[in-house]
Amino acid sequence: MEVKIPSLLRIKPKALTKIGKYLASAQWREVAVIWGEGLEAMYGPTLEVSFATAGVRSLVSVTAQTNEAPQIVAQTFLLPSNVEAVVALGGGKALDYGKYIAHLLHKPLVVAPTSISNDGFCSPGASLSVEGKRRTFLTQVPDMVILDTEILANAPESLMISGMGDLFCKATSVWDWKYAWRTRAEPVNDFAAVIALNAVDTFDHFAPKDLKNLEFLRVLSSSLMMCGLSMAIAGSSRPASGSEHLISHAYDRLARRPSGHGIQVGVASFLVAHLQKTTRDQVRRCALESGFWDFVREHPLEKESLIQAIREARFVKKNYATVLDEPESVEQLIDLCENLPEMQDILDSEGLHH
Repeated sequence: MEVKIPSLLRIKPKALTKIGKYLASAQWREVAVIWGEGLEAMYGPTLEVSFATAGVRSLVSVTAQTNEAPQIVAQTFLLPSNVEAVVALGGGKALDYGKYIAHLLHKPLVVAPTSISNDGFCSPGASLSVEGKRRTFLTQVPDMVILDTEILANAPESLMISGMGDLFCKATSVWDWKYAWRTRAEPVNDFAAVIALNAVDTFDHFAPKDLKNLEFLRVLSSSLMMCGLSMAIAGSSRPASGSEHLISHAYDRLARRPSGHGIQVGVASFLVAHLQKTTRDQVRRCALESGFWDFVREHPLEKESLIQAIREARFVKKNYATVLDEPESVEQLIDLCENLPEMQDILDSEGLHH
């Protein structure tokens, strides 16, 4: 199986100022730019100067105001036919928008995330809506990834904390993948698993975990990028999504105010690691020593919604083996929610966030 990886990767301060140079080096001189909402006003002048210096032209600029697949399809076929590459700049919605357009047009894709709340910016999928229901569409891994660490340092703290949770939870995801192999002979791609686990190790051992430290942001973003690529190598989400994701998906449906994907999977990973045992110490260390738990303490999850999500998680995906299939696993997780001291710090029994 042929696996595509980015041909150009820049993770450093002021990387966005050189985007024109990067595009010109690949001979992509006429591009379509997809912006996150409000970002064209912030970063438009930077791109304008960079493009002009390198002889690159933006043929069209589109603000990603929707994640509805039919609307994105309609927009795709309004683009000029001579577009040579698609540039997506922003958060998840803009990147998924750009991914899907590039996929439909069979054009190269350049992503420039302005925040990293999950590993999706370098994964082969786009999360879009069809008739109000969220679906993941197979797209493509970006041809270029440009991560300006100075821009990431100014991203909302909640998004970056979410990125941490979506990173260290890979420890429990890979455990569940190997559990599926032991119990159902589901194939495991060892290389993809190692990439995901190495990304967690890199995050785990880096200090200090300071969201204003540009070197830490380089480590965090590059580790999330590797998790995205691990899914491309595996041909599935298995190295990056296990029981903790099932709990998070159920919580999304049940909570009055969901807390954000990475925050939910980080908390759920902390819980299920206690059942997996071999992942517990690392996940606990990552959650408690990174500032992740401190943030969630100030923005707690709804206790009753989380407990109900644990009950329903096994039914989110059919034939998806995880530690939740183990006897008494649900009861054990609920007991942890009720009695584990760290969980009491981050659960709101009335379901109202501070």
